[in-house]
Amino acid sequence: MSEWRALQAGEPIGVVALSGPVDPDKLQPGLDVLGSWGHPVELAANLQRREGYLAGTDEERLEALEGLLERGVRLLVAARGGYGTARLLARLPWARLADAGACFVGFSDLSAVLNPLADSGVQVHGPMVAAGLARPANARRLRSLLEGRLVGDTLFTFDPPRVVRPGGARGISAGGNLSVLAALAGTPWEADLDGRVLFLEEVAEPPYRLDRLLTQVAGSASFGGVKALICGSLHRCRPVGECTAAWRRRLAEIAPSGVPVVVGLPFGHRAANMAFPVGAEVTVDTGRGSVEWSG
Repeated sequence: MSEWRALQAGEPIGVVALSGPVDPDKLQPGLDVLGSWGHPVELAANLQRREGYLAGTDEERLEALEGLLERGVRLLVAARGGYGTARLLARLPWARLADAGACFVGFSDLSAVLNPLADSGVQVHGPMVAAGLARPANARRLRSLLEGRLVGDTLFTFDPPRVVRPGGARGISAGGNLSVLAALAGTPWEADLDGRVLFLEEVAEPPYRLDRLLTQVAGSASFGGVKALICGSLHRCRPVGECTAAWRRRLAEIAPSGVPVVVGLPFGHRAANMAFPVGAEVTVDTGRGSVEWSG
């Protein structure tokens, strides 16, 4: 487990684009939020690039990331998700990122880098500059986390209807987007789930695909060591009622014996996307209805 390294006064914040092309109209409101925090904001050189469904070629996206590292940027907030991060995994400067204490902020496609890098430092699953940061509640939560005010505090609260299986657990947080985790199963960048509190969310998948993705992740060698399953939004997963029922049923079927399962927390692709740490020790207590950052 890595200790959290809080954002320091005057420390620069970098904006990276490892995935899809960035809509400038969506980007600017998020940049305004970052600018209001009193930190220098450093922009990746490829933020305005488009190469089909990517924010530039693989080389351009890698070079832009390395350019931010050369400028001494440690905190790297993704501009948006989409697709593309997995294409870079074999060429990312992992040792350099670890030595720099790099911390990525993002969700969705960025799940591909949050989990492998969490072994060398706590990462952040949360809103991105052009995807959710402009919402005040999301921005307040992310800033509180980055500045270290959530260590040892409550990350999420929930009521009994959200509990699929009761119980308590403590473990290292991991996870993110279910499709990304399933796509990386069997690769060198597969998330290690042993001893982890696994956070999951998904977008725009019908019931049978949710089932298939869960089944694939549950088949990984380390899934038997999962300590808890904590689930966020199923945004645009339709039919809503059928997806919700099938999701709860399948989670209960695949979860290791005695492992607590909670659904419907405010993270993922919905409007409310509350940031939480990846690679930090968290405690789940369904009796109290809470997930806490153990510190």
